[in-house]
Amino acid sequence: MKSLWRLCAIALVLALVAAACGDSGTDNTESQSASTAAPAADPEPADDPEPADDPEPADDPEPADDPEPMVRPLIKIGSVNSLTGPVPFPEASAAAEAVFERYNDDPDGTFTVEYFAEDDAADPAIAAQAARKLVTQDDVAIMSGSASVPDCDVNGAFYADNGIYSVQGTGVTDACFTSSNIAPINTGPFAGLTASLYFTSEVLGHDSICYFQFDIGTPSDPRDAAVARWTAITGKSLTVADLYAPGDDFTPFVTKAIDEGCTAVFEGGLDFTAIAFDATAAAQEASFDIVHFTSAYTAETAAAIGTPAGDTYANSEFEPFTNLDSPALADWLDLMNSAGVPLTSFAEGGYLAALATIQIIEAAGVVDSDDTDAQREKIGVAVREMEPFVNDMLGSPYIFGDAEAHSPNQASKFVQLVDGEWVSVTDEFIVLTDFE
Repeated sequence: MKSLWRLCAIALVLALVAAACGDSGTDNTESQSASTAAPAADPEPADDPEPADDPEPADDPEPADDPEPMVRPLIKIGSVNSLTGPVPFPEASAAAEAVFERYNDDPDGTFTVEYFAEDDAADPAIAAQAARKLVTQDDVAIMSGSASVPDCDVNGAFYADNGIYSVQGTGVTDACFTSSNIAPINTGPFAGLTASLYFTSEVLGHDSICYFQFDIGTPSDPRDAAVARWTAITGKSLTVADLYAPGDDFTPFVTKAIDEGCTAVFEGGLDFTAIAFDATAAAQEASFDIVHFTSAYTAETAAAIGTPAGDTYANSEFEPFTNLDSPALADWLDLMNSAGVPLTSFAEGGYLAALATIQIIEAAGVVDSDDTDAQREKIGVAVREMEPFVNDMLGSPYIFGDAEAHSPNQASKFVQLVDGEWVSVTDEFIVLTDFE
């Protein structure tokens, strides 16, 4: 988005109004400041006293100057995104851009946004270059709506060193949730893993659960901690936990789940792995339930799987975007449809991140005379002192704050695949902090 409002100075016009004053004459007429009675030869009843003349009207007060027009400061906002590459997330920044464009068109808005969405193609080197361009050349004051595989890992320290905060639209890796200057608005893969296991054991009622995780070389400690958290909440343990690599045949994993007596499998991968895993389970005539990560919650995945052999679910994180009648989604749906942004969970994240960013900047008190450093300083204070951002699409209030790590969204909802469509199966959010 490169178009901006250009505010022009408004000339102030002062209207001076002069009141006419009456002249005092030398003839026998009444003056404006006194009244008299004419003498008579024969006594006659005195004339009724003549009413006093109205006091001379004072000059109309000079009209007050019109207030100086508010000049909306220009705030540059950036985002680093995997718009292309092996794991693209194009919807988050597109949704954020739609929110900022609408804000620019709002006459009640207090600032104007110039939004920069850089593509890192899921390449760490390009992600580093993109962040440095945004901060040192484009002079962004804050990041918002980013959705990138490498961004948090390669740029977290850079953001902290330069006083830049990122309201991440989609936190992908552990680094997104362990940085002082990054706070994703989505539940993410680790709280999402805990919530998914809780849903599988406590809502669906399974005691024997297999967990198969897509291994892309990320550290295992955050996943282990997420599983341990589920165990602490429920007192239950996994029957099987295993990793699969890109391109692996799922047959041995499905066979292992059957042999180990698992009544449910949590498959922690992406949309294409969900499709392949469900197809393999159907070919093996497996009867266990399958639960997937949020990446599987797309219309394309639903169409590809169609009618699954067994019950298949996915974590929606936010209010499920397929609940088209949900009042919580009304504004999001209108805006996404008008802007041509695909309806996905990633678009929900970008939309919510942009709204939270607007709340932060409005609270920062940035004025037109502030330079980039002053904007960053004020916005940094507003981030650290942020009031909770509340939206019905979220199960947890979003707050950034001044902690060394941030994972504010601790909530999830879930959907089930029925005849090729995702259908919500949880009326209320599962909020992990409610059980701890």
